[in-house]
Amino acid sequence: MSKKLIAAAVVALFAGTATAGGVFATLDTDMNGAVSKDEASAMSSLTEQWETLDADANGELSAEEFATYAAEEKPAAK
Repeated sequence: MSKKLIAAAVVALFAGTATAGGVFATLDTDMNGAVSKDEASAMSSLTEQWETLDADANGELSAEEFATYAAEEKPAAK
């Protein structure tokens, strides 16, 4: 899946009533249960905050770490 297609899907999910879990699943293209920095590159705002969001500094965002991002971004998307 191309990065442009992923980015479009993510924007559509945030614009609608999608849950953070839906966006997380869309970004997690290898379906390993985490979002890598490469997978996150589909969303510039996510990569800009990467260092803060990756709380355990393991190089991936867990669903819980991503939920922090989604909670902060969702009001701005409305």
